[in-house]
Amino acid sequence: MAVSRTFPSSYQQSREEFLQDLMTIQARWPSARLESREVSAEEGLAIEWIAADPTGSPQKALVLTCGLHGIEGYVGAGIRKLFLDEFLDRVNHTTTGLYLVHAINPWGMKNMRRVTRNNIDLNRNFAQEAKDFQEEINPAYQYYNQILNPDRPLRTLELEKLRVVSNVVGELLRSGMTHLRNAVLQGQRSHLQGIFCAGREYEPETRVMMDLLKGIFSTYLDILLLDIHTGYGPKFQMSIVNSPQESRRTEQMRKDFQYPLVLKADPEDFYIMQGDMVNWLYNQRTSVGLEGNFYAAAFEFGTIGENMLGEFISLWNMIFENQLHWQGALTDKTAARVKKIFQEMFYPSNPKWREKALADCREALNGVLKAEGYLQ
Repeated sequence: MAVSRTFPSSYQQSREEFLQDLMTIQARWPSARLESREVSAEEGLAIEWIAADPTGSPQKALVLTCGLHGIEGYVGAGIRKLFLDEFLDRVNHTTTGLYLVHAINPWGMKNMRRVTRNNIDLNRNFAQEAKDFQEEINPAYQYYNQILNPDRPLRTLELEKLRVVSNVVGELLRSGMTHLRNAVLQGQRSHLQGIFCAGREYEPETRVMMDLLKGIFSTYLDILLLDIHTGYGPKFQMSIVNSPQESRRTEQMRKDFQYPLVLKADPEDFYIMQGDMVNWLYNQRTSVGLEGNFYAAAFEFGTIGENMLGEFISLWNMIFENQLHWQGALTDKTAARVKKIFQEMFYPSNPKWREKALADCREALNGVLKAEGYLQ
């Protein structure tokens, strides 16, 4: 597979290739169709997905999603291409329904941001119930707000990095890395222009996905969902990240999937999140009383590294990109550098990184789809 032809260079290219994918799927799933729901009337953007009913009795549903964090949808597009090229013909079209979502957050993908037009991190917006938005989920965030969300334009990156490091080192000495990581990353509702904002109501994108996924739950006995993400983990290694609600032991899943890096989204292996989509799915499974086999996980492609330096870099990249969006920068050079660095963090241009990402995903898809019974 030629790496240069696998990953799109623009949102428009990705969308055009997605529409072409429909014809590929229709060759085996004649019912395959394009469905969409508008989520951004200002730019005419919609969540689009390919839905393909099995030719026989529906038993299993295979769901591939990406772009929950918009900019991460570019790597997601490459992974979808890999799936179609190498695995589609091995899936039983008589019993398995397919759902391929182009980008859950099309505005973020088009504009090279992780968040929605409203600055909401969709993987913090899947509250279990609407009433949950009335509660602040992360009071510790307020303590770090001035560090995380400066209310002034960006200066040179060297000065900005020095500011972040000097402030964060002091907090590390006082509270420790685990406390700081969880306070920053789990999501917050107090600062609507801040990083990792969970919002105060469901975003349109969230509502669309909830409706789609509820419909799948009502139709199929067995469900497998894989959601593509980038950014976290070892720089040249993809991680399979399970929900804390997944009952199977992580060590056993490594053996079953024949894949070396399977984690659980808890403080020990990963970090705390509130309102993430995969956890919502596990709760939805319980509420509807799904009796079949169910598995949902994130494929997380590391780009920076997970050591202390990597955590610093990831944090200041998030701070600077958000600061640039709301406050601007003193020079065009600084603005351009921030955009470029942010893009590399979630959509690396390094051919070796992309080749390894495809190799890891090929290995993981083969292991997961086999173990879960989705390959013939």
